[in-house]
Amino acid sequence: MTVLSKLFGAALTGGLACGAAPALASDYWEYQDWSVAVEDRITEEHDWRDCSAWTGGDGDPIVRLEVTQDDIGPPESYPQLHYREIAPRGYPTHVVHGQAIGFIIDNQAVFYAIADGDINDEGLAEVSALARWNDALNLIRWMQAGTTLDVHIVRPYDGGETALRASLAGFTAAYGKMMDACGFSLELRELEIDYN
Repeated sequence: MTVLSKLFGAALTGGLACGAAPALASDYWEYQDWSVAVEDRITEEHDWRDCSAWTGGDGDPIVRLEVTQDDIGPPESYPQLHYREIAPRGYPTHVVHGQAIGFIIDNQAVFYAIADGDINDEGLAEVSALARWNDALNLIRWMQAGTTLDVHIVRPYDGGETALRASLAGFTAAYGKMMDACGFSLELRELEIDYN
């Protein structure tokens, strides 16, 4: 089963479970080690276009960025890097609720997050962590210039351990496709605020 068919299946199943299914259209691309998906959700009330870029999966944790067309975007707000891990039934996640993690680029820069864990609707242990919103721009810049992203469990008493090592090959192209597909600028710049 392809990733695209999994996306369609999950979206359609979710829509049918809620009653009337929204009209769906999806596109999918791969850029070396990164994937991009664009999903249009059309309902009677509103139309959405969700764009995401990710790496990992197939039993490994996932790191992803997501944007929605017509939301506030750059330079006011950049997508935050999101880590997600789902454990097999009956097993705990590697990263635990409340655990500090670091997103480390090429062992040169680190950006922190706190894990939020719970049991999902399917009864599986799940944990996610979102990089701080004020680090989003610099994290994207480092990812574009880097080669490796490590998600590292922070434990001061023993140095911690790596929960995921991800290649950044293809990240810049995937980020560009995601942002362009949802109508956002690819320019990476800080918001200039005039306090006078």
